[in-house]
Order: sequence, then structure tokens, then C-alpha cells
Amino acid sequence: MGMLLPSEVESKALLPALRAVIVNLLVKKYELPQRRVAEALGITQPAVSNYLRMVRGKMRFLSENNVVQEVAEEIAKAIVEGEKEERIRGMLQAALVRLRRERVLCIAHKTLEPVLDVDSCHICD
Repeated sequence: MGMLLPSEVESKALLPALRAVIVNLLVKKYELPQRRVAEALGITQPAVSNYLRMVRGKMRFLSENNVVQEVAEEIAKAIVEGEKEERIRGMLQAALVRLRRERVLCIAHKTLEPVLDVDSCHICD
């Protein structure tokens, strides 16, 4: 039996899924070049390409979650409007906190550890 900590699930699954949604918004909706997207998110251009090809962010089903969509759109708009890197980092951190609070992290955790009883788990509360 595995015993992943919420922070591990966040870094292995939730953050990549969130980044994938943001990358897709920036490239497809806002038509930003991949290099600009990479710079804005502090990742490499090949990482952007991988997100677009679905090589990264494999829990893409999370992209259908309303909260993930909402925070990704807010971050994408801030990037398009030229917000500073520090502000974008802060928005990403706040988004992860919200995704924990609203139990989106639990969906990812349950996917990685199917035996986990997420209904009785309140580690993140």
C-alpha cells in the first residue's frame, strides 16, 4: 500500500494538470508563442510542447473540473495582461491552496491511491 502525502500528489499530479490547462489556454485561446508561455510559467519551451502534446499533465481529466478551469483562466489572463513573475507565482500558489481546500486534490489522490478513503481523510483541512 502506498502512502503518498498530499504535497507529493500536488507536485506530481495537480500542479502539472493545472499547468497543462494554463498552457493550452495561452497557446490556443490567447495565441501566445510557446517561448513566451514558458517564460511566463518558469518552465522550458520543451515542457510547454509536452503539455500541449499531453505528455505532461497526465491527469488531464482534472481540466474538466470547474475550479481548475476558473483558476487557470485567471492565471492565463494575468499572464496575457503582463503581470510580473512574482505575481504569477503567487497566483499559482493560491490556486493550489484553493484546489486543496475545495478537495480537488482529493480527486487526484484517489486516482493515484484507489484504496484511499478520501471521504474520511481530512489531512488538508
